[in-house]
Amino acid sequence: MAVCILVVDDEPQSREMHAAVLGSWGYKSVVARDGFDALLKVAEHSPDLVVSDLRMRGMSGFELLSVLRRRYPEIPVLCISSEYDPLHIPPHVVCDTLLKKGSYELAELRAKVAELLRGQHRASHSKRPEAVVWLPKGRDDYYTVTCTNCLRTFPVRRTTEKEHSEEHTSCTHCQTVLTYFIEGSRA
Repeated sequence: MAVCILVVDDEPQSREMHAAVLGSWGYKSVVARDGFDALLKVAEHSPDLVVSDLRMRGMSGFELLSVLRRRYPEIPVLCISSEYDPLHIPPHVVCDTLLKKGSYELAELRAKVAELLRGQHRASHSKRPEAVVWLPKGRDDYYTVTCTNCLRTFPVRRTTEKEHSEEHTSCTHCQTVLTYFIEGSRA
């Protein structure tokens, strides 16, 4: 049975290119257009690895990581993002490894995929169920949070203007306490 890799990206060209490359290496690739779609595909296909962008419309990669770490901590995650240096991943970006979008070689992608599938280079936070939720910075003081437990969304009002602060809220549906960061206040 072929190893299944889920590719998550809201940019169709990037998503299809990664799926085609992985397919050419003998992996079964499944694609998803955002975090919500990815969670459906995880339940349906039980992937061995997730390759995800971080900045996406719908449910972002940050939110997807939070849910995956809580519900599927055994699945390794490789993120591809132009915003972070792979040598200096912020502690709250809870992926196992990261490649810089637009500046990595396919050989590097292939090596990272192989390492993660062999169980190498798993980050220590991979099994942390309380992974934080990162939210895109908006123009107003209200944000939509997706609960990592029940997967329902609800609005939350930002309570502080401090930079580098983590905030906490309880899900209005199931009362799970969530920790979140507003993008731009990266700790």
